[in-house]
Amino acid sequence: MRITRFALGASLCGALVACGGGGGNSPSADSGTASVNTNGTAAIGSPIIGGSVELKCASGATASATTGSDGSWSVSLTSTDYPCVARVSGGQANGAALASSLHSVAAAPGTTNITPLTDLMVGVLGNQDPDAWFNAAKSGDLSGAITTDGLNGALVKLTTALTTLPGKPALPDGFNPLTTSFKAEKGDPGDGLLETYGAALTASGLSQPDAATRTASGQALTQTAYAATAFTTPGLTTIQMGSSINLDGTFAIAIADPNRGQLTARASVDADGNVTSFTDSGQFKAIVSVLGNRVGQLCTANGVGSVMAGQPGQYVYVSSDLTEVTDLSELNGKTFDEYEDCVSSGTTTFANGTATFTDTSGNQDAPNPNVAQALTAAGLADPANHSVEHARIYKYTANGITKYAYITVNSTTTPGTNDDPLTFDTDTKYVTIGLSR
Repeated sequence: MRITRFALGASLCGALVACGGGGGNSPSADSGTASVNTNGTAAIGSPIIGGSVELKCASGATASATTGSDGSWSVSLTSTDYPCVARVSGGQANGAALASSLHSVAAAPGTTNITPLTDLMVGVLGNQDPDAWFNAAKSGDLSGAITTDGLNGALVKLTTALTTLPGKPALPDGFNPLTTSFKAEKGDPGDGLLETYGAALTASGLSQPDAATRTASGQALTQTAYAATAFTTPGLTTIQMGSSINLDGTFAIAIADPNRGQLTARASVDADGNVTSFTDSGQFKAIVSVLGNRVGQLCTANGVGSVMAGQPGQYVYVSSDLTEVTDLSELNGKTFDEYEDCVSSGTTTFANGTATFTDTSGNQDAPNPNVAQALTAAGLADPANHSVEHARIYKYTANGITKYAYITVNSTTTPGTNDDPLTFDTDTKYVTIGLSR
């Protein structure tokens, strides 16, 4: 408990459940009760640095701490203090002030993380906005709400709510947002989930308190959620991509790229389900959306496009309901409309294992007999330009009609300026899509 030390005697401190300061409150050595620790990570996909952590416990004890540079925090209590509800506020994450307070619960000593996901669970436990519950909760309320059944039910509601966000994020196997230790750094599965969630929530147009309140009441966070796979340079770097029809009728696009950060947009779709224009483009400059938005290309201003200088293609994507094709003979005799830099770039015709590209001005390349190599893990090398092309082919059948689509990702094999692996020659870093006629 936080105490103002005027002239209080040692006997008063000994009678308290907990007293102390610094990184948290510690039980008195005279209390006869051993000290136990609760610690964890406060993060949103990056660590929350310098955040103020507060705990309110069923015994009436309180504790506080400040998060470190890695988002870690720790307090000392007694075993009889639990369960507790926790809140982190203030501080910075990703160089910006924390947008809203986040909450968690500690049913027992040990790991207690504080993240947007635990915030949703607290919303369920309190059946209201988490901050309102934290502010109003009395010590007697906590034991009745933070139970094994309550926590299990909150985890189920969280899992269900995630499936209604763009990309349908899912918890890693064995991962409990409350009690599983993780590090707020790239490459950690728990951190990756928070990145994905953050991009999805931004694209949905909801705030964190909105999401927590809707999760508490069992309401979906969007009208309909979709999952897709996005591919980008270098190679066929694979990223989960999310989309959804939002509650306000806009169409959400969300990519949590570990190298380029969160990219989100909201857009409009036509009667066929294809994206037509952005209502909030974020970092995107343009989009090509075909086959009911099952295949597409997203363009940013990062680099120089060979067709459209101001909007080079950065990502190509395919929906999870397409089937991958590995037999090139299926494409014989088919002509594809190709798109690069989010505009039409020409056509490609397949015949007997070769591909012939014709640009929009009628200039035709020689038939390429090595297209099969682009489908392999090694890709199709172009030594003259120090680059390699990777490709994949998909098909989709509806109403008895089968459409084919291909995607290509071309990357240089050597770093560009300043040894930056994401900087490439301007003419050998591109992505394309093609859709059969």
